[in-house]
Amino acid sequence: MDTGLRPAVAVAVAGAVLQVVGLILGVVDAPAGYASWPLAAVLAVLPPIAAVIFVGNRRPAAAGALLVVFAAVSVGRAIDAVQLAVDAGRASRPDLVVVSGTVPPSPSIGLWLLILGFVVTVVAGGLALDRGQAADEEPRRGLVIGAAGLGLLVAVGLVMAPFSSSNPLLPADGVFDAPALALIGGLLVALVMPVGAAVAASAGDADTVRGGIVGVGLAALVVELPPAVAGFVLPELHPSAGPWVTLVGVALLVPFAFVSIGRQEQNLDEDVDLPGRGNLHLAAGIVGLLAAVSGLVAVALPLLSLPDGAAVPENYAIRLLTPASVLVGLLAVGLLVPAWAARVRPAFVVACAGIALTVASGFDTVLSATGVITSKATPGAGVWFGALAVLLALVAVIIATLAGALEREDVDLSELEVRPVLGWVAGLAALLAVGAFGFPAVAGPGYESTGLWTFRIGSTGSVVALLAVIVAAALAARSRPSRAAALLFGAAALAVVRALEFVFTGDRVAGAGPALGTWLAVGCALVLIVGAVLALSGKNDSTA
Repeated sequence: MDTGLRPAVAVAVAGAVLQVVGLILGVVDAPAGYASWPLAAVLAVLPPIAAVIFVGNRRPAAAGALLVVFAAVSVGRAIDAVQLAVDAGRASRPDLVVVSGTVPPSPSIGLWLLILGFVVTVVAGGLALDRGQAADEEPRRGLVIGAAGLGLLVAVGLVMAPFSSSNPLLPADGVFDAPALALIGGLLVALVMPVGAAVAASAGDADTVRGGIVGVGLAALVVELPPAVAGFVLPELHPSAGPWVTLVGVALLVPFAFVSIGRQEQNLDEDVDLPGRGNLHLAAGIVGLLAAVSGLVAVALPLLSLPDGAAVPENYAIRLLTPASVLVGLLAVGLLVPAWAARVRPAFVVACAGIALTVASGFDTVLSATGVITSKATPGAGVWFGALAVLLALVAVIIATLAGALEREDVDLSELEVRPVLGWVAGLAALLAVGAFGFPAVAGPGYESTGLWTFRIGSTGSVVALLAVIVAAALAARSRPSRAAALLFGAAALAVVRALEFVFTGDRVAGAGPALGTWLAVGCALVLIVGAVLALSGKNDSTA
């Protein structure tokens, strides 16, 4: 073992042992919801084991980076654990305690050992500082951006509720709904994910990159898994989307630890093939196809579950997810064809907003139903596939955007100028889009569909779609002709999805008809298509 790192690893082992002992003894004088300590104990010893493996493979810098990440995470975990001493009844930690009465349980010696274990882990990280090797490569900007973006995705999953609850004595709070200490601790843990991933990816040493990113992924699992498992094993709890967001983010982030980190410093202009745009287009296409399939499955499955086999009412709003998923799927196939991928990519990025638009509209009905009859109606299987479709669409957008950033590094954009005609198109399309997504698209006796100003859950999807159209139109005014056309065609397709709302959902109300939002969406789509044709009439693309 590297002698300079030996004290840090030894202290990390001591911290893990203290955590395991504390978990075995129990943190309060009340039982846990399930026997979580074996899982938590295994997770607690993983960091020092991983550090020993790195050192055994002569990668002390990787071990040091991993221990530093866990030290940073342990600060937030220690603060979060103090909440159990203040008021365990308000903590959403059924893996550690389930309160059965109105009197909160008292902390036990196990809680203080657990907190001491976190403190000792922080000390281990301090001892592991400055174990990185001298940077001999300049970090690849795309790698840093990608790692930070996926770290942010992991953080989003961590701040979401790890489960839902039908028992008022079992709180199912996300970080932002938690009491003060749990809020501070949870935010500190979540902040480590994007910051740790970005700092690790920006290191000029491959071992530091590897250890830091593996540490971020491993830390996310250590924090998320024990409470998430409670949603599967306790009858009064139910799985939620948060842990799945975290798992997808970790699965996409960890491979960044095993790619080349950049280019040699002495040749800054040399093009680097990591990760290659072709690989990123392939990845975005595969994830986009999975998003499309998940969306179609969500349409086919019930979004509500009622007890005693009661009939589930038809959710008409989710039907619009069908054309949105088909659109994303077709463009995803284009990303899989190397000759088409670069030209299709801008349209694909814009079209993915259609999944958010339609899923939010469908979930509006679900949340209304569960809010009225919480004790009887629960989210059905379609909800989880709809949430998964949104998550996968977001991941696909991140990957495709990264591919675009790498492409722009290799293309001379200095001579590009704003084309006035496309500027006018962008302005007119933006105005029409505000009306298209702002006003209801379907209206009937006593009913209006979701828009920006209805202030319902479905309105969030309208906001996402509106921003996608406006940003795409604005970017097109100063893009190369083929890319500008793709952006405008993608925005037009998104407007068409909005215009199809009456066709797919009009049966929900007798006497319903297309409302102002539908006609403005048609007008917006036509303006964008004209703009795309005008963009193609421009001069040839700039070349590298």
